[in-house]
Amino acid sequence: MSKQQFNKDAGLYLRLSKDDERAGESLSIENQRRILEKYALDNGFNVVDTYIDDGWSGTSFQRPEVQRLLEDSKNGRINVIIVKDLSRFGRNYIEVGQYTDYIFPMYNVRFIAISDNVDSANSESSGMDMMPIMNVFNEWHAANTSKKIRAVIESNAKAGKYRASVAPYGYVKSDDENRLPIRDEPAASTVLRIFEMRAKGISPQKISDTLNDEGLLPPADYKEQKFGIPNTRKSHHLWSNSVVKQILTNPIYLGNLVQLKTYTLSYKNRKQVKNEPEDMVTIYNTHEAIVTQELWDKCREMEASVSQGKKNKTGYVNPLSGLVYCADCGNKMYIAWNNTRHKRTDPRTYHRENFKCGAYSKFGDRVCSSHYIQIKILNQIVLQDIRSKIGLVEADENKARKAFLSRSEKLAADTLASDRKRETQVKRRLAELERLISTVYEDKVLGKIPEEVCINLLSKYQEEKKNLTVELSEIERRLNSEVERHADVDEFIRRLKSYIGVPELTREMCMELIEFVTVDECPGKYSKEPREIHIYYKLIDKNQSKPTHKM
Repeated sequence: MSKQQFNKDAGLYLRLSKDDERAGESLSIENQRRILEKYALDNGFNVVDTYIDDGWSGTSFQRPEVQRLLEDSKNGRINVIIVKDLSRFGRNYIEVGQYTDYIFPMYNVRFIAISDNVDSANSESSGMDMMPIMNVFNEWHAANTSKKIRAVIESNAKAGKYRASVAPYGYVKSDDENRLPIRDEPAASTVLRIFEMRAKGISPQKISDTLNDEGLLPPADYKEQKFGIPNTRKSHHLWSNSVVKQILTNPIYLGNLVQLKTYTLSYKNRKQVKNEPEDMVTIYNTHEAIVTQELWDKCREMEASVSQGKKNKTGYVNPLSGLVYCADCGNKMYIAWNNTRHKRTDPRTYHRENFKCGAYSKFGDRVCSSHYIQIKILNQIVLQDIRSKIGLVEADENKARKAFLSRSEKLAADTLASDRKRETQVKRRLAELERLISTVYEDKVLGKIPEEVCINLLSKYQEEKKNLTVELSEIERRLNSEVERHADVDEFIRRLKSYIGVPELTREMCMELIEFVTVDECPGKYSKEPREIHIYYKLIDKNQSKPTHKM
């Protein structure tokens, strides 16, 4: 019995991608079905099953129905595969060739592509001879289509057309041509509240706990309930730390569209890769903002803070948690809990009672000393210092402004001196590079150096010139930052004013005003030497380097 007679149990494979839909009826699923069923009937094949991948690209074989087809062919359920043409089976010439040349023959499976006149039972046919070329052409078509689609996507992004399938929590897509986001209540109010909580120093985890305690639906469940969008993700139906962070870092809430955040590696590999910021497309003020730039900046400041703070069992976070450093070894000072002796209900008193050097806590006096200081004492010192600065502002705001500006400039002096020295070095080197580049061109023209050496030298010099130009620009920005320093001082004064009359030190106050605090070693019980505690403030002390480990 010949193979042609034996191979009669057929599987019909149909595929249509979104791009193929543009070809109209000729490639439709129904048209493919009619062609395949007629061919099977005319040639006496027994159709065991029909496999349909509707809406799937042919560049990958990770399609559900093609996988089922291949499994059925391997276990002997079918021994003939019939497709309309080779491109329906796949547009990856390596994988298509692997199946048609190796895998199908190994399992004695006959492969037929009707329109391309391919039938593996007739190896002498012209269609079989041309099959490798047709597979390459099909892949070229997929690559070319992918380039066109990428170009259209980029063009639409630059034109301000919103391309996300669903708007983020707090917005819905409008019905106009650009499908821009429009505010959606009450979700928008929840988004604003999340930003406000974060700006006060409340951690993302605490924010999510608060929202869960209040019974607010998380974004996926909210969309399912309000808009009927199915929640396909595995979920506990609760707010989570990661969801809050996604909201806090999405610039769409500023009223800006940031698109092309990701890209696929290739038309074959659909893995999403994060784009570099300079390759993203940002269109400003395209829709109504939910948060102000000021609130956004406050949240960014919280993210960049030296500490997120640690809470005790009652959920209380000490105002200075994570902001205190050992002045001698540079390690953070950690809070030592002492809850056993003081069973109090007030979270402000039911907490750790003292700060200790982190290195001492881990390694003892082999590394550093304890630098022990009671929390209530340190909190009071910091509060008094803040109040003294508020008092300066209240007494004479202009005088306070000059004092803060003088402090900022004094701290910047060392950095400015270093910048001026480096500026001179960079300018000198840039002038030298210009001379070297000119010399290389002249030597090439005169035939003194080979072209390959010329290209290598020019590439090296141009790269160095580019990097130094960027560095010089940043140095000049810092050297001419007087306007920025004035703005920082004005913002610092504005923040101080917001805490006039505050009765106690709060976490929000510390996160807005304090950069970090350093604590010197306690001079001893009977010593008359004063203990030094240095408080460095945001905005006016930002040129002060944070302590570093000296271990």
